[in-house]
Amino acid sequence: MIGLLPTEYWEHRFIDLMASLALALGLKREDGTLYLPGLGECVLARSARAALVAAIKSLDLPSGARIGVPLYCCPVVFKAIIAAGCTIRFVDVEPATFCMCADDLHAKQAEVDAVVAVHMFGNLCDMPMLQQAAQGKPIIEDCAQSLGSRIGARMAGSFGTIAFFSFRSGKYLSVGEGGALFSSDLDIRSRLTQIIADMPAPSFAEELEHVAVTYIRSMLRSRPLYGILGHPLWHIYNKSVDFSAKSPIILSQIFRADLALARNRLGLLDSAISRQRANADIYSRLLMVDARMLCTEKTGTFYNRYLYPIVFPSSKSRDYIASYLHSRGIDSSKPYKDISETAATHYGYSGDCPNSEQIAKKILVIPSYHSLREEDVQRIASCLNEGWAKTKSRIGSTFP
Repeated sequence: MIGLLPTEYWEHRFIDLMASLALALGLKREDGTLYLPGLGECVLARSARAALVAAIKSLDLPSGARIGVPLYCCPVVFKAIIAAGCTIRFVDVEPATFCMCADDLHAKQAEVDAVVAVHMFGNLCDMPMLQQAAQGKPIIEDCAQSLGSRIGARMAGSFGTIAFFSFRSGKYLSVGEGGALFSSDLDIRSRLTQIIADMPAPSFAEELEHVAVTYIRSMLRSRPLYGILGHPLWHIYNKSVDFSAKSPIILSQIFRADLALARNRLGLLDSAISRQRANADIYSRLLMVDARMLCTEKTGTFYNRYLYPIVFPSSKSRDYIASYLHSRGIDSSKPYKDISETAATHYGYSGDCPNSEQIAKKILVIPSYHSLREEDVQRIASCLNEGWAKTKSRIGSTFP
């Protein structure tokens, strides 16, 4: 479909390609740190996946240590935990935030040695309550989607023993890959620095390949190529490639091009978050749906509104809206819709996270990124309202 509006914004223009090639061809490697406002200097890794492996290893946990992690999150987190030599204990999430439930963690805390608290969609875990529930066990904050989010005056990433961030294409600092690690504990920071230093630096050939692949993938995920080639290719990839082959864990230092782009774009972060929050406000005002379907900020928090999720009454109504929006040239996504099956097949999930299972079946994310024009956001809201009216008349919209 020509002109299909992507769900995510993959920012990698031709000028970025040229600058990245120049960096890849350069001989000098820059210092592998990045300063994140409200936190401080971070240690950098090739990806957030590699950063999580480094974070777990820096804690000096015993082999096979049990890591508490929310069932409803990106399954690459599970891969990283296994790659670090640990095992998984699944914890449920809160329906209001899609983040780890402190009550469920408290009930399972005797079964975990450490916790990965995932801030989902830019929303924030209740970190004070999670810290109480963990009873002194180390907490790794997964801030891959929450760069710039806050609880009060404290930034996401400042609560846990360690925090890690992602600069993957489609995130706020959309650079290709790239991950950052932060810890206020100087001993742990020193260990993280050494772990990353012991990882290999990307070779000259790997740098060039990464720059080219990042540019091509970004073009395929952007208009006009997204609707013509990108979306069909992504659909075929997801159907034909086995889960074990997706998002491999490659332990290495950050690509030079990714580091440079992250530094350049960091200065634009606040304005991007401001525009994205404005888009979320428009949706919250214009969408004529049940209030229970929308996600609102908790009192005392500031969400970066990385994604705008809507929870429908059923899978059927969610899927109908997704199809209706697609027919109007608007893409949407169903994040982690198969997470229960994936976790059961590959990681031994036994079915004790009911909130996560229900959310995965009913949630839909619509485009809300900062580069959208206000008229685009208003049109998306109008189309969704049209589709919702048809849904109610055809298949019903009653919550259980």
